[in-house]
Amino acid sequence: MKTLKTLASTTLLTTLLTTGGAAQAEGFFSKLFSAKDGAGFTSLLSHVPADTAYLFANENAIPEDVMNFHLKRAKEVMGMMSILEDMDKVEKGSSDSFLMALMNIYSDKLANGKIEDMGISLKAHSMIYGLDMTPIMRLSYEDKDKVIATMKEAEEKSGYKLELAKCGDYDCLVSKLDADKSFVLAFLDKQMVGSVYSIDDKDKIFDHITGKSSPKEAYSEDKWEAFLKENNYKGYGDGFIDLKRVYQVVKPMIAESIKKDAKSPMDDKELENCMAVAEDHVNNVPEIIFGTKNMETHKMDYELLVKTESTVSATLQTLANDTNIAKRLEKPIFDFGLNINLMKLRDALTQYSTFLIESGKNHKCKSIDPKEIRKGMGGVMMGMNMGLGQIKSLYAAFNDIELDEKTMQPKSVDALVSIGTDDPAGLFGMVSMMAPPLMGKQLPADGKPIKLPDGVIPSKGMPVPPIYLSRGEKSLNIMIGNDKPRLKDYSETRPIITFFGMDGKRYYEKLATVMKAIPSPDSGKDKEQAVKIMETLKNMMGDYQQEVTADKRGLVVNYRLNYK
Repeated sequence: MKTLKTLASTTLLTTLLTTGGAAQAEGFFSKLFSAKDGAGFTSLLSHVPADTAYLFANENAIPEDVMNFHLKRAKEVMGMMSILEDMDKVEKGSSDSFLMALMNIYSDKLANGKIEDMGISLKAHSMIYGLDMTPIMRLSYEDKDKVIATMKEAEEKSGYKLELAKCGDYDCLVSKLDADKSFVLAFLDKQMVGSVYSIDDKDKIFDHITGKSSPKEAYSEDKWEAFLKENNYKGYGDGFIDLKRVYQVVKPMIAESIKKDAKSPMDDKELENCMAVAEDHVNNVPEIIFGTKNMETHKMDYELLVKTESTVSATLQTLANDTNIAKRLEKPIFDFGLNINLMKLRDALTQYSTFLIESGKNHKCKSIDPKEIRKGMGGVMMGMNMGLGQIKSLYAAFNDIELDEKTMQPKSVDALVSIGTDDPAGLFGMVSMMAPPLMGKQLPADGKPIKLPDGVIPSKGMPVPPIYLSRGEKSLNIMIGNDKPRLKDYSETRPIITFFGMDGKRYYEKLATVMKAIPSPDSGKDKEQAVKIMETLKNMMGDYQQEVTADKRGLVVNYRLNYK
């Protein structure tokens, strides 16, 4: 069943990329392909240009207890590689078959505690940085002969022919991806260096990789340490994107795009004027940074920060309401919250439109039409002023679903939506004006729910679960399928703009249940294998939380991972 194969493959790939909640955030998998001797962090950093547009690096080894915990989880994930291989046979001799063979070798070594046999180590340094905008990846490793022997083993098992070449004095692999792009992986004395590069940049990239050319000035270790200290990052996987530098590198492409999309012909002077407006935007949002704030055996906190100019930061800090929805589902599979002061958002949009108009005027960019901007803002203002100001926040949570095995339509649903408002009765009255069956109905002040009349929700013949309405002190509640959901009190001292949460264990458990209900036209082997994958993932997943806030630095996204 192609659908099952695709879903299972996608799920496993997503898990491989994210389960090391350690994985993506602290450079977990990059460490599995690096080593501890001969290529220290200072050595790797010495190749990075001081003006690099981006840099992601892990300086410190993962604490041993954390590493052991995630190694156990990784073994379980890797143990499913053979299942996927059975579900979706790849063509022998293809690059896909080589990657599958390599992953199977890795899986076996990991399960048997023999990673070092591949020439790699679990304690090392790695980094990805930009040479101009071309990504360069440096990974230290233990033993070149063992690494190449592993690749040769995968080559033999897959039938895919590896082309070993010479990059200067070093062995390397070069593979053409398409007419314009190629991939290179060079084996230096104690480093593997890889890049996906444009054919036109081949000489520059190869000279950099092999050390024939070095940066005029390297990114210093002192500067990196200051970056970690300033942001209270732990060195397990941190980095930045310098948007000002990115802008300067991609400026010609932006200019060409503006010129192409302009409503009327644009000469070079007009183009230069409009590019100055784009630069004003970059100056207001100069950098993105990210890093690990806390790491424990079963818990990790990670931060992504979009830095903004002080005036922008001050505006962002006004967007969240001081209060949040006070009652939430006790243990949902998913939940989501939006807590924006729409009047403050209106003011922020007005402020931005004024900035855009003034920037266009100051730089004489004719493509920015003040009349059109004001017209668009007028429509936004009208919408926000027509009752939406009553809405303070929104909370939506999904708790459960059960499918009919014959029709595959929802047989039962358990979900909750709460709308925060200072006047729940007034908001219900406004909704009633748009739904005549609700006219004349009253919501009990004691919070007792009433059932929504049949036919209010258009269904086009599909079954609609029972829907109930109730009011809280400062909320209008919509309960789908369950008029007595299990709720918990919630309070948060920080104003949160948005949040999202997922119970990974319950998610994969529910996915396995859904898969079991899907009819299988063949022997059912594919379905059985897909269910097995989901049930394995269920036993290793934890809770994921994402929160968006703002502070004097800019817009902050906090990620929290808790493993059970």
